[in-house]
Amino acid sequence: MLNVALCSYGMSGKVFHAPLIAAEPGLNLHTILQRSEPTALADYPQVNIAKTFEEIIANPVIDLVVVNTPNELHYPMTKAALLAGKHVVVEKPFTLSLDEGNELIALAQQQQKILSVFQNKRLESDHLDAQKIIASGALGRIVEVEWHYDRYRTNITHKKWKEDKLPGSGTWFDLGIHMVDSMLCLFGKPGAVYADMRSLRRAEGSTDYFNVCFHYDDMRVLLRSNTFVSEKGATVSIHGDKGSFLKFGQDVQEGQLMQGVIPGKSGWAQPGDDNYSVQHTHHHGETKRQVVAGERGCYEKYYRNIVEAILDKAPLLFLPEQSLLGVELLLAGEESARNGVLIYLTSDSQQRKSYDPRYLP
Repeated sequence: MLNVALCSYGMSGKVFHAPLIAAEPGLNLHTILQRSEPTALADYPQVNIAKTFEEIIANPVIDLVVVNTPNELHYPMTKAALLAGKHVVVEKPFTLSLDEGNELIALAQQQQKILSVFQNKRLESDHLDAQKIIASGALGRIVEVEWHYDRYRTNITHKKWKEDKLPGSGTWFDLGIHMVDSMLCLFGKPGAVYADMRSLRRAEGSTDYFNVCFHYDDMRVLLRSNTFVSEKGATVSIHGDKGSFLKFGQDVQEGQLMQGVIPGKSGWAQPGDDNYSVQHTHHHGETKRQVVAGERGCYEKYYRNIVEAILDKAPLLFLPEQSLLGVELLLAGEESARNGVLIYLTSDSQQRKSYDPRYLP
């Protein structure tokens, strides 16, 4: 069994990582970093509480470190953990620059350690349903995709790294990375991007609205998020020359984890009645419309794959290179919105290393 250290017990640690790690038979939640009150002991009385990150990386019994800290800490903490000989899972977004990401990938290879980014949205019903209908060919040639991640959230939280105008802050890096990752998994790298981003809740705040259009040779992918959406429509719309697909509802896994329902328990990841797709197709002069129940999500597959990859039983499915390409598109989108221009994406990501938000005007 592999011993795991969790670097934070905020929302991502408490809701996502700790329960999923505890549910994975190949992992032991050994240590949680909490610098002030050891509140994690109420949920996991058997864990060790570390007061400093240095305690974690210096502990020889810890095999895997989960870096689920604010975005600007992803690079230095991941680097330190790899140098200490640990395998690492890091929260999205992977890094804030391409230089940082490339350095960490090279370091993981040098250290012969697993490095992966927690892209859990690939394991939700939205992504799985979209993947299934595209693979079926039922829609024919895909011409347009529209993906929404909307919320109704008027309050400003205390989290400066999410709310203030800082590098890597705001919903484009927090939510947009999920849609960008799904787009890359389904369609590969686009050729160009045009983006509109702003803050709706306060002028000096970070991005909480975006409307981003990615250009493919014969297709457009629109990624949208708005903080003031109280009545949601389709989360994913896919249109092809032989039909349309509209996905409604929300994956239940996050809500279940908040309520203490974990993988293996009755009803885990079972989609609700509001989670479905409408599929409208035209074939051989016949029009068919059907309502299809949502696919069952599978968050548990993430850490199962991490265990198998560390033990060399299966290839790593959540590669850091894929997530670094996502970072490239995030940075290109920001550049497009800032300058109001269409940004062409090069085939060589090395040429975009200058897109580090900390050194741009």
